[in-house]
Amino acid sequence: MEAGVQKKVEQILRGELRYTSSNLALNMLISKMQKRIQADPGSMSACIDELDLFIAKYPIVAKVDLANIAAL
Repeated sequence: MEAGVQKKVEQILRGELRYTSSNLALNMLISKMQKRIQADPGSMSACIDELDLFIAKYPIVAKVDLANIAAL
């Protein structure tokens, strides 16, 4: 994941930016990660790693969402 996109993803996970994907699985993953970060702010790197795994598993879906996140 590019550094600029990762920074925006981190803002989404902290609740500073709002993003809703057309992909239900990604929305659920983001919600789960937001709750994890609220409970443990130090878990950001683990969440980014998990998101990277999701992107690697579903590259076509993730490509659209990463472009949308980059445009925020």
